[in-house]
Amino acid sequence: MKPVAGLLAAAISLATVMSVQAAGPAAPKISAIRAQLYYEETGQFSKDILSDKDLSLWNTIIGEGGSGGASNFTLVTVEVQGKDVPVGAVKIQVVARDSKRKIIAMNMAEVTLYDAKTSFNAPLFLYNTGCDEIEVSASLLGKGIKKNAVKAKIPFACGE
Repeated sequence: MKPVAGLLAAAISLATVMSVQAAGPAAPKISAIRAQLYYEETGQFSKDILSDKDLSLWNTIIGEGGSGGASNFTLVTVEVQGKDVPVGAVKIQVVARDSKRKIIAMNMAEVTLYDAKTSFNAPLFLYNTGCDEIEVSASLLGKGIKKNAVKAKIPFACGE
């Protein structure tokens, strides 16, 4: 019986080590940038306008193109994934610029990824959108953090 007990103990020990390794910390990284139109008439948000590359955002302010309704506001959400990131160790900076590269909005937030939490979403609400192309950039900041800047363009345009 002793050899079987020894093998069983070794198997349990190996399984425990493997599960601890699999559940260990994961460095934070930006996994997605999403943008949704805010329809001021209904108080509702659109689907992610960045996920459909063929979506026309022409004259969005009056509800033309593929906007689904009139909108002058946009919610940008940047998703960060990771695991067991020490509290206060990592921040995310989200910046929106107009077509002239002028900063129109910026947010800095502390990334909180601890315990079972593996996803963090940083919001940035943009005002007076719908006619000018917007570039959104997101960067993780912190000691020992790999450069992980991600950019996306929201191709708003207007005309007659």
